[in-house]
Formats: sequence, structure tokens, C-alpha cells
Amino acid sequence: MDAIAAIHGRRSVRSYDPKPVERDLIEAVIADAAQAPPPFRGQIPWAFNVVQGVERIAAYGARAMDYARAHRPDQPGSDWLDRPGFKIFWDAPVVIIISGPVGDCSRAGQNLMLSAHARGLGTCWVGSPMLWISTSEVRAELKIPSTLTPVAVLCLGYPTAVPEAIIPDKPPIVWV
Repeated sequence: MDAIAAIHGRRSVRSYDPKPVERDLIEAVIADAAQAPPPFRGQIPWAFNVVQGVERIAAYGARAMDYARAHRPDQPGSDWLDRPGFKIFWDAPVVIIISGPVGDCSRAGQNLMLSAHARGLGTCWVGSPMLWISTSEVRAELKIPSTLTPVAVLCLGYPTAVPEAIIPDKPPIVWV
């Protein structure tokens, strides 16, 4: 699959086969993610934490949901807490957390999603667990380096359903 096809074909997957993803495949996707350009040559600005197992991940999702309900931010966008059937990690068999500077993690996360898609895997970048994952207790439990900030949380697995493409409107382009 070429890069343009991957960019236009990737979707946020919210339905996964519970089958485990092979470790070498996870490592290959992370190696591709790490090809994102760092701010300076030779720098490794990020760390990748891998969580495996549908039951373990679902339990983390329940804890993240409970935490979010107890610490509900009073701002627009927190209505996901009240959606029937909402699952933080969508029953994914793998979750990957990327920690480091925001821009660097965002570039790596995009690479990870495109690599996974090209390899027959589905991904979904989830923001809902960030409040919970950012606590010192959870950071220690998940072995997130204390010197780095968790930025991206991605579900990963074999998709059982892929949403139809929604053709977005053309974005505004401002020429200066």
C-alpha cells in the first residue's frame, strides 16, 4: 500500500477481533512510528508503552471511566461519559501509549496509525483516558517514564468493522 492510499484509506476503528496481535507486528508498527522526524537528528524524544490483553485493557477502561466521572471536567466535550455503550478502549487487544513532547508524539502517532493500516490492523486514537493516565499512580503502574508526558493513546488490533469513508469538506487555505 502506498502512502497516499494509506492516508485516504485509514479510519478510526472501534470494533476489534479479540485475537492477540503478534509481538513482532506490534514492534514493527512501533519501529515505523519511530521513523517520525525528531526535533534534532539522533534524538529519541518519545517512549512507547504497550498494554496487551482484552480483559486487562477493559479493566483499565472501566477505571478510566470511573476516574473521569469522579473528576468530570466542566467543559464542552465531556458528554462521552453519558453515551450508552461507550467504551474507552473499544475492546482492543492492544493499547499503545506514546509519551514525550506533544509535537513529536503526534508525528509518531500518525506514523503508527498509517503503518498499522498498511499492515492490516486497525487503530483509534483515544483522548478519553488522558485524565486518568496522567495521574502519577497510573503513570507508575503503566511504567510511563516520569520524565515524559503521556500524549497519545492508540487502540490497536484486527478490525471487525471499518467505518465508511466520510469525504470531508475542503479545509480553508490561506495564501500569504
